[in-house]
Amino acid sequence: MKKIFSVFLFTSLLFFSFCVQKETTGRFSFFPEKPAPGEQITVQYNPVGTSLEKAEEIHLVAYSFTSGPPEAKDYILKKKGKTWTASFSTDEKSRGIIIKFTHEKEVENNQKNGYLIPLYSKGGNPVPGGLAGLAEAYSSWGRYFMEMDSDMELALSHFEEEFKLHPDLKREYLVPYLIVIASIKREEGKEIILKELDELAGMGNLSEEELSMMIDWYTRLNLTEEVQKYSTAIREQYPRGTFIQEERFREFYGTKDVDKKIALLEKYKSDFPESDFISAMYMYVCFAYRDRGEYIRIKDYLEKNPEEFNWSLYNNIAWSMAEKDIELELAEEFAAKGVELAREERKNPTMVKPSYITEREWEEQAVLGLVMVLDTHGFTLLKLNKPRDALPALEEAARLSKGQNLEINERYAETLLKSGYFEKAVSEIGKFIKEGHSTARMEDLYKQAYVQHTGDEKEASEQFLKLKKIAQEKIVAELRETMLDSPAPDFTLDDLAGNSISLVNLRGKIVVIDFWATWCGPCRESFPGMKKAVEHYENDESVRFFFINSSEQVDDWKKNASDFMTQNNYPFHVLLDTENKATTAFKVESIPTKFIIDKKGKIRFKNVGFVGNTDRLAEELSLMIEMLR
Repeated sequence: MKKIFSVFLFTSLLFFSFCVQKETTGRFSFFPEKPAPGEQITVQYNPVGTSLEKAEEIHLVAYSFTSGPPEAKDYILKKKGKTWTASFSTDEKSRGIIIKFTHEKEVENNQKNGYLIPLYSKGGNPVPGGLAGLAEAYSSWGRYFMEMDSDMELALSHFEEEFKLHPDLKREYLVPYLIVIASIKREEGKEIILKELDELAGMGNLSEEELSMMIDWYTRLNLTEEVQKYSTAIREQYPRGTFIQEERFREFYGTKDVDKKIALLEKYKSDFPESDFISAMYMYVCFAYRDRGEYIRIKDYLEKNPEEFNWSLYNNIAWSMAEKDIELELAEEFAAKGVELAREERKNPTMVKPSYITEREWEEQAVLGLVMVLDTHGFTLLKLNKPRDALPALEEAARLSKGQNLEINERYAETLLKSGYFEKAVSEIGKFIKEGHSTARMEDLYKQAYVQHTGDEKEASEQFLKLKKIAQEKIVAELRETMLDSPAPDFTLDDLAGNSISLVNLRGKIVVIDFWATWCGPCRESFPGMKKAVEHYENDESVRFFFINSSEQVDDWKKNASDFMTQNNYPFHVLLDTENKATTAFKVESIPTKFIIDKKGKIRFKNVGFVGNTDRLAEELSLMIEMLR
């Protein structure tokens, strides 16, 4: 798809529709051939050969874009033979559509490029803004909402082509355009950005958003005089605008004294009664009490301002208290109130759904909120040694999360055992193990429950091994579907001892590469699991692990990384990517990102982020490595 786009940019806009359809012939098509904004579009989709081939139900999620966040809508496709069909209409202001297909958590998005539907005017010409909107998708929101690959080079090409054809649109898309410039034109980028800012300033009549943007970019460029100039202008022209509100909010946030914080909040409410920051300010007052350990004052504050708080605040405070074993009776009271509010929010939503989330996704988020606070309620009751009281909450949390949350599964399993329901514990924990949704501790809980139920320790171990084998076969089958086959880009980086390490010299070995940074929370959270994996293969010369330290904002990379490893006692072989060359070559968009490379130098697996379970991480890495033997 991307190669075709490159060709398209040097031919003509009228070739756009052909390129899109030619790439996906036999799988994806739409009519009319040149749909206009507001017109009904019918999509046909054949999932044969994709991850959705065996899906019993498929959803089409259409992202209709102009500039800024897209509008997402969800449609259920109807099946006839091997073809699935759905029809929908776009907004008349839309400049283009990108589609993904989903089934439960599975996403099929044309190999991370999205399925594109360009829109045309009544005269058959591409709608102005179509290319710029697509560029914005490739540079920002496509990655988050569509699971598309970011492509800054392609985005820049689209922006430049759009601005040649429709120069008047540059002002509308200036922010995402400058972000792209800053990310890929490191040498001449500053000069280009300054030129664009000067041109915008020359147009006059700048909006508050544009003045704020000028301040932001001049701040990035360390041009203090210009920052001061536009800060003065925005204060004079918009004395009650968003910029001033944000400034006052930062003052509030930085105030440590709770009474002063409350006084600032009351003054803020008087000055900006409609501000979106007010609810967050109430929350931070509670956090200030929490940090001082004044939980009774939190209760009083909540009772005095009942309309200002939702389930999330109650959940946050209750979990913090339960984790620290502080005033557990009050923590349970907070958690119970959180459950009540989460149920009410599902029934009668008060929060406004963002445009880029579908109604189905919004409902799923509401369910997730209820799951979180049910788990917290169960957790607090367990801490109070009331397992039978905790059981309904944890059982509902496990059911609503469909057994996908390993921590909830473990707490539910523990509660069944502590409640004395050994037969049910064997059944429920057995399902989790069989589905690959268990932790190492749950394996022990299963054996304990089995022995308590039957009295046969040998049979317990045998049954566990059978279930574990089924789980591993299932995980291997899922991993096989995600296998890649692309050459790993070579790199040469220094390690903490000053040794030069080149990937090309590691042919014949299975190589695991983990891109990380000391400031990255998920990276740090994943490291206990990575430590398990490293120690498991420490005597195996055919497997090598490298932890590429990237994207740091420190003066001394080597000392920063070395100190982190020493303080945490991690036995990792760290490489320093001080110029982000390897990070760029591997197209790493977020960290942690892991690549598993086979003996021939091919990337076979890519793992982004951390799901939160160290046992599962170590087990999956081990299975990936063994699959490449």
